[in-house]
Amino acid sequence: MQMLSKKCLLLLKRKTVMNDKVKINRTRHIFKAITWNLLAMTTTFLVLSYLPPFFGFEALDKSSVGWLVILDRIVKLIFYYFHERAWFASNLGVIKPKKD
Repeated sequence: MQMLSKKCLLLLKRKTVMNDKVKINRTRHIFKAITWNLLAMTTTFLVLSYLPPFFGFEALDKSSVGWLVILDRIVKLIFYYFHERAWFASNLGVIKPKKD
């Protein structure tokens, strides 16, 4: 068990060192937010249009579902971008290597 812990620690240290060499710009965060939102938008559309009858609710009109999904995704895209930037700027859980 102790051997496994040492291997995990070595992998974490290696990953931290590799992250120090990589520079990530804001464009990556924007594309990440857009691709996530496309996936989430599809999921929301499917949930709102096809699942209500399974739970005894009245089916929603597809056109109203579409507008709700678009509005929902635009607002959440903006929130996700700022959330991602805040986490990127945060040091929570980051193990910085000691400088020699």
